[in-house]
Amino acid sequence: MTAPQINQRIEERRRGVSEDNARRRLRRLLLVATLVGVVALVAWLLQSPVFAVRDVVVRGVENSSALERLEAIDVVTGVATLSVKADAVQAELELDPWIKDSRVVVQWPGHVEIDVVEYVPVAAVQTGTTWVLVGEEGSVLESLPTSPPGLGTVTIATERILPGQKISDVEVVAAVLFIARVGDSVSVPTTVWNEGNELVATVNGYRVRIGPAVDVEAKAAAVVAILADGIPLGSVIDVVSPTRPAVAIPQPEVEE
Repeated sequence: MTAPQINQRIEERRRGVSEDNARRRLRRLLLVATLVGVVALVAWLLQSPVFAVRDVVVRGVENSSALERLEAIDVVTGVATLSVKADAVQAELELDPWIKDSRVVVQWPGHVEIDVVEYVPVAAVQTGTTWVLVGEEGSVLESLPTSPPGLGTVTIATERILPGQKISDVEVVAAVLFIARVGDSVSVPTTVWNEGNELVATVNGYRVRIGPAVDVEAKAAAVVAILADGIPLGSVIDVVSPTRPAVAIPQPEVEE
């Protein structure tokens, strides 16, 4: 084989290798372009009306600002479902002093379901010249200029408390719990205050000596049981020892 023929074959082989490499590069470019296109299409679809939030169902809202908070963080119809993060929504909702717990479920495509559990106000606590609504666990729910009608009250001197905070005063916490446990068994709102180191209350018109701020649930149960049995008007109930409650019945006046 002559030298020109050898050179020609080498050149043809080089061209073949070069063409093979070019085809492989083209296939890679086409594959990358296809993947980029698919990713872009998926991203567009996720942000498009196709996967937008179509309905937001919220349950359990009575006193809280849950609906306003949801609107403020764009949990509304029309936004991309992908943008609604359940944990972030739950954290925002539970900044509301009224909200005890919440559950957020994002269902594809386009459905958001939210359940809110709110605190129930059980007493109004006086703090200086204002009042605060308080839940059973001592959570402060709202500040008010006056005590709301129909709710038990606590008139123990305490420092100013803001909504979202928890009451730390042991006597106030015990008084709130006592009112909560007496609950709906009375027709007149209960009032609790302190005299020295003891708690005292008016329950359904009867004076109640509660005593130290301990065992208040048992003490409240004892009061409810005594009232259910019926006692004369003007009687004084003593539940300092809830296992041995006592009732001081007023003595009739003796005519001279």
